[in-house]
Amino acid sequence: MNGAEGPHARPARQERSRRTLERLLDAAEGVLAEKGLDAATVPAIAARSGLSVGVVYRRFPDKDALIRAVYERFFARARESNREALEPGRWAGVETARMVRILVGGMAKGYRLNRGLLAALLAYAETQPDRRFRRRARELNEEAFGRIASLLLSRRRELTHPEPARAIRFALLVVGSTLRALLLSGENPNPFGTGERFAEELTRLCLGYLGVQSAARRRR
Repeated sequence: MNGAEGPHARPARQERSRRTLERLLDAAEGVLAEKGLDAATVPAIAARSGLSVGVVYRRFPDKDALIRAVYERFFARARESNREALEPGRWAGVETARMVRILVGGMAKGYRLNRGLLAALLAYAETQPDRRFRRRARELNEEAFGRIASLLLSRRRELTHPEPARAIRFALLVVGSTLRALLLSGENPNPFGTGERFAEELTRLCLGYLGVQSAARRRR
């Protein structure tokens, strides 16, 4: 299945049709990011795309199918990006403490830059009655965290926590849950003000819990 089309979208076989599909999905992303899930109506998305409501309904039977296609496309792109970014060979020679800083900082930045869209997509996934879709959504999330966990576990000898595998999973759960809570709060309860400072504190938490020290500190 093409992730950009979703299970109920009509397939785009011609180039013009594919361009129309991308135009609709881009417009839907924009409305979701700026106004939220409830405001992402078919007329609003059609207006933003510059297309008629009829064109939308020729591509998608309803709003649910359109939002699901946005969800699938967004996380398919994130999946491919993660695969490339988390390839173990890319991290050869990178100090473990710096690795944690980059990974946690990247997660925090991704949530911050896509806050509106992610909040809408997560709200959509959580209200879906389709169990298979909810399971798929969980699998996509677990896959991303699993890749990060595997990368960190490859440095287990540099972690002083007595149970590295469990500690890594728990640290990622804390980071993910914290970012998710901030996303769905509706406001910005970040106690550290700037996003950069918040990411730094999350990194500090992970480094301390896992027992990772910089090479300079270990040489002392």
